[in-house]
Amino acid sequence: MDTQAQELQKLETQNATPAPGAASDTTFGGYGEIAYNSYRTDTSRNQADLKRFVIFLGHRFSDRWSFNSEVEWEHAVTSEDDQGESEIEQAYLNYQFAPGVNMKTGLFLMPFGFLNESHEPPVFYGVERNDVETRIIPSTWREGGVSFDGITGFGLEANVGLTTGFDIAKFDDPSHPLASVHQELQLAKAHDPSYYGALNYRGVPGFTLGGAIFSGNATQDNADFKADNTNPDFMDLNGRVTLWETHTRWQKSGLDLQALYAEGTIGDAARIDQTLADYNTANAADRAFVPERFNGWLLQAGYVVWQRGDMSLAPFVRYERFNTQDKMPDGIAADPTNADRVTTFGFSFKPLTQIVFKADYQSYHDNVSNDRLNLGMGYMF
Repeated sequence: MDTQAQELQKLETQNATPAPGAASDTTFGGYGEIAYNSYRTDTSRNQADLKRFVIFLGHRFSDRWSFNSEVEWEHAVTSEDDQGESEIEQAYLNYQFAPGVNMKTGLFLMPFGFLNESHEPPVFYGVERNDVETRIIPSTWREGGVSFDGITGFGLEANVGLTTGFDIAKFDDPSHPLASVHQELQLAKAHDPSYYGALNYRGVPGFTLGGAIFSGNATQDNADFKADNTNPDFMDLNGRVTLWETHTRWQKSGLDLQALYAEGTIGDAARIDQTLADYNTANAADRAFVPERFNGWLLQAGYVVWQRGDMSLAPFVRYERFNTQDKMPDGIAADPTNADRVTTFGFSFKPLTQIVFKADYQSYHDNVSNDRLNLGMGYMF
């Protein structure tokens, strides 16, 4: 089964009405992955990690109402003294108006790119999730709110929603501009709602063409400063975050071609950074500056060279380019480590469609100290 078929099967399983007399209306599943990274120039950075252990739990209350959730543990151990995390990645109610027409309410994943909604290890190429869909599109990005999605008879899928948004006062990582300001519905500042829309066309078997856009004010009425006046004061600043992407994919006879472009902007970046500069001076601090614009793109090709039943071997190659500080306000220098071109090549071996063993090599053209060999295994059920 190809990747797109797996994704559609997952979606159909979540939203399908159970057959009369089904044994249970409660469903259980999950996925997990372990990775080993070996760096070419500094072997002290080598590490092995149980990256994720995830449980899916769902329940269908009736022919129309259902519940879906996803609980994730990262890095094996979660405690005050460890780097692991425990988090609710999804928890939403789904109401099915008609086959293919749904409303979600709760915490759910944003329909951006290839990976954000479908990130189980057997679904994507490479041991690590690609840089563009982690640095530019934050992975895994979810918001709380309400959304509506539908599928037409000629293959057009639409998804729109009103959700929570980002909190720019939390910004602390220029290498991943939206990751640190992503609130994850954890006591999320919610003065300003955000809006998104996504369209995908899949009317031709194996072909996908689509895109999405998200926008919302991220200063949240200066909520962080009002709660604690030791924080920077962003009074009267907008800080609107807008992120958009477009993507296409072609899958045919074992061939899998992908392309994606993503770009984000932060409004009032010059005034926000001037506020941060003044704050740093007054408090002997070193708060990071926000970019005006950040972007990235990728091209990827994979091919199933051998298959026997559910067993398959598929090499792939990917080229991507990203710059998380593509445009900075005047007078603020970008850090060259936050821009790079990356070539990744390797393979995925699946003894079953739900189990994968991976190996790849990543060459960073500008920051060569990041070159590494990656080994990994993963599963989904």
